[in-house]
Amino acid sequence: MSENESLGARKVGTARDVATDPSVNTTGSARGALTSGALPVHAEDVGVFLERLAVSSTDGMSEEEARRRLAEHGPNRLPDPPKKSALLKLIQQFANPLVLTLLAAAVIAVVVGITAGHEESFLSRFGDAIAILLIVILNAFLGYYQEQRAEAALEALQKLSAPNARVRREGRSVIIAAETVVPGDILELEAGDAVAADARLVQTIDLATEEAALTGESAAAGKDALAVVTADAPLGDRLTMVFTGTSVVRGKARAVVTSTGPKTELGKIGEMIRSVEEQKTPLEERLDKFGSIILKVCLALSVVLLGWGLLRGGRPLHELLLEAVSLAVAAIPEGLPAITTITLALGMQRMARRGAIVRKLPAVETLGAATIIASDKTGTLTQNEMTVRKVFAGGRRYIVTGEGYDPSGEIQDDQGKDVADTLPAPLSYLMATVALCNNAHLEQSEEKRWVVVGDPTEGALLTLSAKGHLPRESVAPSHSFVHELPFDSDRKRMTVITRDDRGREIAHVKGSIDTLLPRCVKYSTDTGVRALEEADRVAITEEANALSAKALRVLAVCRRVQVSKDEADVERELTFLGLVAMMDPPRAGVTEAVATCKKAGVRAVMITGDHRLTATAIAQEIGLWEEGDETISGAELAAMDDAELAKRIMSLRVFARTTAEQKLRIVRAFKARGHVVAMTGDGVNDAPALREAHIGVAMGRGGTDVARQAADLVLADDNFATIVDAVREGRTIYRNIQKFIFFLLSSNMGLLVAVFFVSFFGKWPPLTPLMILWINLVTNGLPALALGIDPPDPHLMREGPRSPDEGLLQARDYLGIAYVGGVMGLCAILLYGMSPQDEQSLLGARALAFSLLALSPLFHAWSCRSPRLSLFSSRPLISLPLLLSVLASAAIHLVALLVPALRPVFRTYELSPDEWMILLGLAVLIIPAVEIAKFVYRRLYPAAPTELSGPPSLPAGSAAKAPRA
Repeated sequence: MSENESLGARKVGTARDVATDPSVNTTGSARGALTSGALPVHAEDVGVFLERLAVSSTDGMSEEEARRRLAEHGPNRLPDPPKKSALLKLIQQFANPLVLTLLAAAVIAVVVGITAGHEESFLSRFGDAIAILLIVILNAFLGYYQEQRAEAALEALQKLSAPNARVRREGRSVIIAAETVVPGDILELEAGDAVAADARLVQTIDLATEEAALTGESAAAGKDALAVVTADAPLGDRLTMVFTGTSVVRGKARAVVTSTGPKTELGKIGEMIRSVEEQKTPLEERLDKFGSIILKVCLALSVVLLGWGLLRGGRPLHELLLEAVSLAVAAIPEGLPAITTITLALGMQRMARRGAIVRKLPAVETLGAATIIASDKTGTLTQNEMTVRKVFAGGRRYIVTGEGYDPSGEIQDDQGKDVADTLPAPLSYLMATVALCNNAHLEQSEEKRWVVVGDPTEGALLTLSAKGHLPRESVAPSHSFVHELPFDSDRKRMTVITRDDRGREIAHVKGSIDTLLPRCVKYSTDTGVRALEEADRVAITEEANALSAKALRVLAVCRRVQVSKDEADVERELTFLGLVAMMDPPRAGVTEAVATCKKAGVRAVMITGDHRLTATAIAQEIGLWEEGDETISGAELAAMDDAELAKRIMSLRVFARTTAEQKLRIVRAFKARGHVVAMTGDGVNDAPALREAHIGVAMGRGGTDVARQAADLVLADDNFATIVDAVREGRTIYRNIQKFIFFLLSSNMGLLVAVFFVSFFGKWPPLTPLMILWINLVTNGLPALALGIDPPDPHLMREGPRSPDEGLLQARDYLGIAYVGGVMGLCAILLYGMSPQDEQSLLGARALAFSLLALSPLFHAWSCRSPRLSLFSSRPLISLPLLLSVLASAAIHLVALLVPALRPVFRTYELSPDEWMILLGLAVLIIPAVEIAKFVYRRLYPAAPTELSGPPSLPAGSAAKAPRA
């Protein structure tokens, strides 16, 4: 017999069948059948359920009945998600206070251009309106482009549906489109099949399904049609059910479909995703609030200026409107939306290089504000790959190194020495047994990653044998398959009988220690096989208990030489070979990442569908667990009302055996306490919580499409440690946004002071809107962008997260804006005052003021790198991007001054050497003025701890206001 034949799926054990009576009517109505039972379907007697549903588990239903039920229940697919039209997406880009104010200013500028004298050129009349509209349109299309790149989470749910299904129709097994499966159909399932609909098991033969994406449990879920399941059993414990979106990894089964389409568990999760409203990130909320403040100030000043002009009289209305528009344009940092978008986009590129792919642009910054990271366990903190960690054989303990299903690794003794080349006899027998008593196989994917085809537990055992230099490929040729007794939930063991090259029939057995140890009479030791004594049984049991206490899954491995398949019980008089302990291990770097989160004042919690003991053990191993922390199960959470949950939420560290709905509830509980929540996950059951959180973080390699599409951030390398880099990048981006906002507003304040004073108190010619837009967008834009990519502060990850209630700028910043604006504005007013008061000279003074307000911010930009430290203390002292941007802005402004054709547009003229000296002297004056203010501030308020050695870690869950130094 060939190796493939001997190791293939050969399930000949007794089927677990509870309803095979073919006499049940196959044409009765199923209307109301799914809801009329006193018990939920998973807990109801399946014979009663089949009778209510009016189908036979052997014949299935007729084609006519299937068509009728399809018309009644609809196709077996999830509803298409609603989509915004392209026009609506574009219109929404204009729903911003700053943008709306600019649009109003543009309308007024158009009116002014129409009412102005026709002797001026078109560009002179409408240049202001054209410039404003170009900025508005550019910003709108930048936002529209980013939104077009994002895909709806519900679209990915369709990809999880099986394209076809094998069902019983009119006594025959037929393959149909999964969309046409209806309640009452009898599914036929075997290893490798995707489950097409939620179904109640009728017959099972060693069945196990992969449900990690739906329930979050890492190990394959064993299924049993005869299992007794309570009515309130959580999803992961419904052993009598199979679900859409899962797949069969072992065994065979028949199941009667209970739910299709939106009524499946997957469909319910889709409905939860649909019910979670789109929400703005903290940055978007702060920018909206900030824009509203600017809008109110701008309107108030413009109304005051217009009203004052009307009271004074003697001037045409279009001139007064032009002054009001000039003031509005001076008050609004027109470049803020575009520069913020570009800064976030550049941050998105930096994060992508580190393995964090941002799907929604404002989310680049949001993770830096996180106070809570709620992490899924399976596939996020752990690898979602069962791995043998320890072996006990011949009375000796061994440690197994390596990760996942990669066969590279060592089997080390208590001295740390690899024993693979000199395996002791018990260990050698154990390796051969786990390789032969196995129906899985390993293969490399296109990405060169080792994956298991079959049961993850059996994949871990194959990896163990390969690490011991006894892979199945080297053992199987000397053994021919004879017989197999499959694993089931009653026997709790699996046996494969082979005939070796010496003609001996050998039973290779693995299973529960409680089941196998009583059947053992011999013990394989380093010195040979001897009788198993009572002291040995006690020692083996204690070792198994110790391993189980560490949340390791323990299997006993035994064998028996010289058996016959005709024996009534071949699984007797066994020789005990050893124990194999496995688990889904933590990812590399997770422990360090958790420690860094603690230092950064971010509280990390675990939300998982796995069992309490397993989840708590992982939390302790990676350093997530602290003294006083508590674990809560999904059942306990279900019995707790929202008030009690809110009271206990900050003491709960591990949430075990949770459902998708409960994960959503936990995220909302943290948000209700004022926290900024980041949720990580990889499964379908994580998607609603990912969407609800301020920022959802999904796994890109091992995660599901649903999780990735629901998330704002995708980790390309599936490495939790990458989240720490993303937190650092997010904090850097926010700090830099504060820098360039301070720079833009302080520069705009200089414009505002000059325009308001000139227009309100004198008869001097004010700056035109085009001049102001030139300063805001051309000369100020590049330095602001350079500040947006300034290098990160080395102390950022030693500070606590900023308060969710903290605004973009603090009171100190607003005082600084007023101070800097006052200095710049007064210097510009000084130029008017020093000039002769005739009309031509005043027009020259306006041109000088225009250049001063354009060049002064280029010197001020260097002081904006820190609101506290001297610019000479910055590290690095010279920022190359800032230097290049300042030089480029100065060169661009010189074009407006030196090109004769542009002088009429900008109302400039050729400056004399003396005027250049005055201009540059006043422009540089801003540096000593700011340095003096910083010096006084440092004297009044000594250095913050973060500037010296960093603060201690914040209390868990706190939201501290971090200083900006």
